[in-house]
Amino acid sequence: MQPESAKYEEEMPSLFWALDPVFSTFARLYIKDIKEMRESKQVPGIFFYNGHPVRQVDVLGTVVLTKERDAFYNYGAFATQASTSSSLALLGHVKKLQEVVHQKTKLEIGDVVRIRGHMRIYRGQREIQTSTYYKVDDPMYDVQISRMLELPYLYREVYDKHFQMPQEAQSDPNFSMDMFIEKVKDFLVKNRIQTFYPQELETVKSLVSLASEPAPSTSLQQVDSENEPRSKLIHSAFKEAIKVLQNKGVIFLKSKCSRDLYHVTDHDKELHRVTTDIIKADCQKPRHAENGCHFLHVLDSVRQSYSPYLTQEVMHRVLELLESNSEIVSTMERRYTAF
Repeated sequence: MQPESAKYEEEMPSLFWALDPVFSTFARLYIKDIKEMRESKQVPGIFFYNGHPVRQVDVLGTVVLTKERDAFYNYGAFATQASTSSSLALLGHVKKLQEVVHQKTKLEIGDVVRIRGHMRIYRGQREIQTSTYYKVDDPMYDVQISRMLELPYLYREVYDKHFQMPQEAQSDPNFSMDMFIEKVKDFLVKNRIQTFYPQELETVKSLVSLASEPAPSTSLQQVDSENEPRSKLIHSAFKEAIKVLQNKGVIFLKSKCSRDLYHVTDHDKELHRVTTDIIKADCQKPRHAENGCHFLHVLDSVRQSYSPYLTQEVMHRVLELLESNSEIVSTMERRYTAF
């Protein structure tokens, strides 16, 4: 069980939550602990048990109350004349479908049910927003006994052991910056951002909150003693992240004229198309037909057709992406072909 003092301890910065394996799993906790966990001050819907950030849980329980509502179905139909017999046949199939669904999902009082879902507070009540559930057929109590034996082990080996951040996170002031840069990259790639201005990134609340957090080895007093406004520190963090991501080829500037408009390499469809077309066309020529186009040839051609400022890092990333999508094939070292 969670110690009383652990309920009120300081939570770790959200930047480091993903380092704790509990954050990414469905935590198997006792109902009492789920009810008593403290909600995060940083992000609603995240709760803390003994320093572990918990967002989703796995619960096994017995149904003690049911509230049934009529199923709601929404149908669309073509605006054509249909025979009465066809309409009746359709309604008959729908009714049978409803009956099957009802039998598969209906729970009776006393049924054992396993639930997985995210925790949240709704109208002042803590609840589990179910993502999956199913009725457990357990006439010999095998599943319930297994859970009863499993939970003490999980508590002893995982949940009751206070999470410690990696040593590098505590001693290396650059560790938090590396994590922040990774978060910026994830935001750009996962949200399929094609182009952006730096000032637009600085309006993303989730990123700003990370940029404003000092490194674990840096106290707030140390930050204040530097006499730098927090806005300046945040701007510097984003500037450093953009610089690193540009050096890695994750983002790039297409033109010096629009020096503040960055393109995201993974989602620049025009760049992907130009690269693929060049490889396809040039591999038809006798010079490249046998072994494919060399990397430097592709880079030079794309620079001429798309942007003279394209770096090798960007080109490497584009070619790896196209190859992973089976749009091109690497025939030998640094040579590519397309079909």
